[in-house]
Amino acid sequence: MHPAELAILLHRALEVRLARLQELLAKDFWAEDNEQLHQVRVAARRLGAVLDLVDSDIYPGHKVQRKALKGLVDILGLTRELDVHAEHLSAFLEQAPTSTQTAVIEHLLEQVDRHRAKTRRSMQKQLHRLALPDLRRLLVVPTLPEPFQSISLQEAAWICLEPRASAALGDLQLLATHEDASALHKTRVQIKKLRYALEALEGAFAEAPEPVLKGLRALQTSLGEHHDLAALEALLWEHEATLRSHGRQTLHSGVLDLLGEVAERRRSVFDRFRALAPGQDPASFARALRPALGLPQLGGERA
Repeated sequence: MHPAELAILLHRALEVRLARLQELLAKDFWAEDNEQLHQVRVAARRLGAVLDLVDSDIYPGHKVQRKALKGLVDILGLTRELDVHAEHLSAFLEQAPTSTQTAVIEHLLEQVDRHRAKTRRSMQKQLHRLALPDLRRLLVVPTLPEPFQSISLQEAAWICLEPRASAALGDLQLLATHEDASALHKTRVQIKKLRYALEALEGAFAEAPEPVLKGLRALQTSLGEHHDLAALEALLWEHEATLRSHGRQTLHSGVLDLLGEVAERRRSVFDRFRALAPGQDPASFARALRPALGLPQLGGERA
């Protein structure tokens, strides 16, 4: 059970994030616009991050609401990924050095656009079946029960953040030594959860911990770009295999050339992540955050 101050702080964060999601969902045809769809997905994740922090027992229908939000994020996921593929391919198209490469990328865009259209039709059906519950019920909270933990808001905030920092940053230095797309993507998700939790708990700080947030955003951005390029690379390898099996030599050769460019960019982004990783670990996070919360360092460490 959270102390009263933290319960109130988290509920206010929930109100803000719920209002944002409701605002986006109220817009007509939001699912047909790439950017609005992305914003809905982000808003649902941010609200979900707060729901992961609150005392679930005092929120009616918490489990159902949380499951519905996850369902919304998952349904939008493939559509968003294909939109990103199209954006990357369009950018490559603008820089295509030859007419052959232009033709290759236009062919790939046609394939992706066909898949996007099919995925969007499926997404619309899934959204209709999802039938999001009345999210406003989350605002109806009964009288907070007693007793609360007899700890400060700041200590309670740290208790929320510590395990998330360990999950997000614990293996970062190891990940920087070997490029593993799947592991990097999982870490990116954990960093995003840590960042969203930290933003929800900003009210516990005398000043917003902007340097820490800035570092998390930089890591998240680099890992996000890496994931997008790794996913595009996997898609291109699928097309390469199909074209090779069909004997489409010109298109096949062009896809191989494009694969080389995508792989080079992916490696470059990984190098950027490696440069950001030093100093990003649970111990450093604690050294930065605990004094900002007015808490003593752990184990006699100095700031």
